[in-house]
Amino acid sequence: MNNLQGMGTKIAQLRRSSGMTQEELGKLLSVSAQAVSKWENSDSLPDLPLIVKIAETFNCSTDYLLGREGGLISLIPQIRETLHKMELTDRIAFLEHMITLTEGHPSTLPVSSSGNPSLVHIHLGPAGLGLWAKDRLACIATPIFLKESVELLRTAAAFPLNLLSDDVRLVLLILLREIDDLKPEYALDEKTLRTYLPDSIHLDQVLTECIELGFVDRVRGGYRLNFRADLTVRLLAMVHQIINQQGTMNVTVGNV
Repeated sequence: MNNLQGMGTKIAQLRRSSGMTQEELGKLLSVSAQAVSKWENSDSLPDLPLIVKIAETFNCSTDYLLGREGGLISLIPQIRETLHKMELTDRIAFLEHMITLTEGHPSTLPVSSSGNPSLVHIHLGPAGLGLWAKDRLACIATPIFLKESVELLRTAAAFPLNLLSDDVRLVLLILLREIDDLKPEYALDEKTLRTYLPDSIHLDQVLTECIELGFVDRVRGGYRLNFRADLTVRLLAMVHQIINQQGTMNVTVGNV
C-alpha cells in the first residue's frame, strides 16, 4: 500500500471511529464532503496545512497520516515535550492508556473501581504491574523488575520487609504466583508447602500468623495468597529494592 492509499484509508478510519460523516469532517476543515471523499478513495491528497489540521482534529501525528513508520521510540521527544506541558491529572490519564495498551488483555484477577476516579485501578499480569488513581498515584513496573525484586527477598530483607518475620516472609514468597500465570484457583497443599521449607519452621504456627495478618486464605486444595496480599508482597518487594538496592536516592523536601 503506497502513502496515497494509506493516508486515505487512515482518514476514513479516523473519521468513522470519531462518528463523523464526510460532510461533518469537511465543515471542520473548511472543505467539501466531495474533497473528503476523494482523499478517502485515494483520488487526491489534502494539502500540507490540511494534513496538519487533520492530525490536530483526530489527535494523531502527521507521521501517522503520511505512513512514516519510525517506531514508538521516535515519538519519545514529542511525548516528553507534551508531558512537560500537561497537568498532573492529564499525565496520569495518559499513563492509564499506556498501561491498558501494555496489558493487552484483562487480568485474570481484576480489581474494579466501577469507573470511580477516586479509586485505584490495578493491572497485574504478564505485561507487569500498573497502578493509577486520578490525582493521586501512578506506578508502572515491568515483569523483569518485579521478578528481580521478589528474588532479592529470598536471601535477605531490610526495611520494610524486615517488619515481617523471616518465616512469614518465606511462606509468602513460596505462595506468590508466577506473574504470567495468575490463576485464581492456585493453591498449595500443606504437604507440598512443607517441602519448600526448612524443618526448623513450625508451619502450623506460621500459617496461623499469615492468616491472622490477612495475607493467606485457607481454601480447597490448601493455602494461597489472596489477591490483595499478592499485590502487597509485590509492592513491598518493589519498595524494598528501590530503597535498599539503589546506589543513589534523590529526595526533594519542601517546595520546589
